[in-house]
Amino acid sequence: MKSGRIFSVIVLCFLFSHFISCAQTDERVDVSDAQSQILAAAKFAADKCGTPIPEPLLLVVSDPIKRNLDLCTISITRTGCPFSGYPLPCILIYSQKDPGDLPWYINFNGISKVQIK
Repeated sequence: MKSGRIFSVIVLCFLFSHFISCAQTDERVDVSDAQSQILAAAKFAADKCGTPIPEPLLLVVSDPIKRNLDLCTISITRTGCPFSGYPLPCILIYSQKDPGDLPWYINFNGISKVQIK
């Protein structure tokens, strides 16, 4: 009977820690890793469009939130040609807060096509 209780406590602790870690949305990415990810996405878009990577380069100055970085790089790879600026969601890499889910009325594909020049 004791081993059953111990097993139950271990399972409950595991589940509780899993839900706690899922709730944490403030996961950060190292500056150099984030910069590499953005440059790789920009190179992909530039090669796809046959244009150079837009200047000035999008510089990462602090550890961005992973979700914000992912939204930026996805937007870069999905940007239309000509690739002459970075998509609007790339502003999020400078935010120190996770914006949460996008409201239903915001079209991510639409705002991804707006380029910052």
